[in-house]
Amino acid sequence: MSSRGQVIVIVAVLLMVLLLLLAVAVDGGRLYIERARLVRAAQAGADAGIGRLAEEMVTQAVVRQTEAAVRPACVPDAGFGTPGASCTATPLPQEISHWLTDDDRATLVAAEMQTAVAAEALDYAGRNGLKESDPEILSLEVEYPHDYDPEGPAMQLLLSVKRRATILLSGLLRLDSITLEADGLSELPQQ
Repeated sequence: MSSRGQVIVIVAVLLMVLLLLLAVAVDGGRLYIERARLVRAAQAGADAGIGRLAEEMVTQAVVRQTEAAVRPACVPDAGFGTPGASCTATPLPQEISHWLTDDDRATLVAAEMQTAVAAEALDYAGRNGLKESDPEILSLEVEYPHDYDPEGPAMQLLLSVKRRATILLSGLLRLDSITLEADGLSELPQQ
């Protein structure tokens, strides 16, 4: 066998290896970029949903602050006929969560609020490329508390997404697609 024939075989084998490495690099980079995009979109959706919750908390706190401004700071003591006054401590205006009553907090996890928060999160995720109608999206879920926990430090919203991605090596690996998952978690202190 001539040396010229051996070089052609070596070049052909090395070319196949080079193409395989190139396909792995392209697929790896594409999956890395796609996952990063999913994480950003999921986080943006979670932040938008928790922003809707924050707006509702501020609205409720403003109502309580207005009520406090209208009523007198001290109420005459009605007990035992002793003159004097009984005063309650008033939270600072910027301490929004301290102004809320338990009834206010319960409305933050009511069905209407859950629907509004989830709709805001999904709408914003959709604006960032995560549309539920996209056939590549396998699931898009929003988790939001169903019950108010007075001892809990924060209200949390989790937006989870699963998306299908096609890669160059799918035929070689006998896969139709790869499933990418991402979560966006946002929270709002309640204490």
